[in-house]
Amino acid sequence: MRRAIVLAGGLGTRLRPAVGDLPKPLVDVGGEPLVAHQLRRLAAAGVPDIVIAAGFGAQQVQDELGDGSRWDVRLTYSREQQPLGTGGALALAARAAVAPGDTVVVVNGDLLSAHDLAAQIDAFERSGADVSIHVREVDDARPYGVVSLDDSGTRIRGFREKPRIAAPGLVNAGTYVMRGAVLLDLPDTVPLSLEVDVFPGLAADSDVRAHRDDAPFLDVGTPDALERARQAWR
Repeated sequence: MRRAIVLAGGLGTRLRPAVGDLPKPLVDVGGEPLVAHQLRRLAAAGVPDIVIAAGFGAQQVQDELGDGSRWDVRLTYSREQQPLGTGGALALAARAAVAPGDTVVVVNGDLLSAHDLAAQIDAFERSGADVSIHVREVDDARPYGVVSLDDSGTRIRGFREKPRIAAPGLVNAGTYVMRGAVLLDLPDTVPLSLEVDVFPGLAADSDVRAHRDDAPFLDVGTPDALERARQAWR
C-alpha cells in the first residue's frame, strides 16, 4: 500500500521574524497553507493516505487541516511529546500507520517542489530499492547536503553536508520514497536527523537510489525564501 508522512513538527525559528508563532506548515502561500501544496501533490500522485507528523503547534495544525477532505486526502496525525528531529518524528509516525511492505512517501511540510512525484514513486517500486531520494543539480550547493553517486550514477554512496565554498553540486532536494520496513527499523524515542543520522548509514548498508529531476524546489525556511515562494506560487 502507498502512504505518505509529512514532516510538519519543526519550530520554524528562522521564519519567526516574518510569521511570529504561527506553525510553519500553516504560513500562507498562494492563498492556502504552505503544507497544502504538498497535500495536493500527494493526492495527484495517487497517495491520499497521509500522516501529518506534528510537533510545535500540533493542535493548531490539526484544527486547520482537519481530515484533509478539502484536498481530497485522508489525514491522520502523529504528535511528538518532545522534539525528535526529522528521523525520530518519522519513526514515531511510522509506528502507528506503516506496514513493512508499504511504499512510504516522505516529504517536508515546508517544501515546495515542481518535480514529478508520481514518476519517482513508480521508479522506486520498479527498482526494488530501499530508499529513493530526489536529487537535483544546483549552481550553489552551500545551503544543501551534497550527494555522491556510484559509477552507475544511480546509487547514492554518501553525503557531504553544506560545503563552505560556492560551487555547483548534486543535492538532496527533500522528497523521499522508502520501504516501510526501513522506517520501522528506526528508533522512535531519541532525536535523529534524517540527513545526518539516518541517510549516511543507509547509503553504506542499503540500496539508496538517486531520482534525478531538475525541476525547481524551494525550502521555505527563512523570510527571504517565504517571499520568493509567494512570488513563485501565486
